[in-house]
Amino acid sequence: MDFPELLIIYRGLGPDDVLAASDALHAIGVTAFETTMDSPGALTSIAGLSRRFGDALIGAGSVRTLDHVKAAADAGASFLLSPHLDAEVVQATKAAGLVSIPGAFTPTEVVRAHAAGADLVKIFPIAPVGAEYVRQLRQPLPDVPLLATGGLTAELASQCLLAGCATVGVGAGLVDADAVRDRDWDRLADGALHYLAVLGGEDQ
Repeated sequence: MDFPELLIIYRGLGPDDVLAASDALHAIGVTAFETTMDSPGALTSIAGLSRRFGDALIGAGSVRTLDHVKAAADAGASFLLSPHLDAEVVQATKAAGLVSIPGAFTPTEVVRAHAAGADLVKIFPIAPVGAEYVRQLRQPLPDVPLLATGGLTAELASQCLLAGCATVGVGAGLVDADAVRDRDWDRLADGALHYLAVLGGEDQ
């Protein structure tokens, strides 16, 4: 599965807001969405996204248990992200035919995640260390595809891609809480367009 450069992460949003926000974001070209398992109605959101966007990648985040794996798979997720590395979760994800993206931070954790069968390894949290940390990891581990998450501004996300990440996962840095509260989906889309412009090097 080839990931686009930008993955949207929904945390704390209910199904109605997730679907409405995704309509606005999909219309401007966003094609990967994740709902964390600790969000209200997370499985309903995942199922709704899977039905609505046949051309998009739909996943579950904060997957921490084997029960989470089964529930997300049954809801229609095609990829699963975790904040940590649990080899059993990775193996269950792969056995279900889904893309596995466990979280890691140190080089040892990254190597263990890759050895366990991870398709990508999530570097989390990235904001405290910045893109230079990705660049340093990539030097001895060029064969491990990385996804950066955790406090990404548009500028930091762009730097992480330039440093060698395959993709970045963005939540609060792009999903404007005020726009969601006001259900102002045009404002949400405008903010996302700026984000995409920075990732594309058009607004540095």
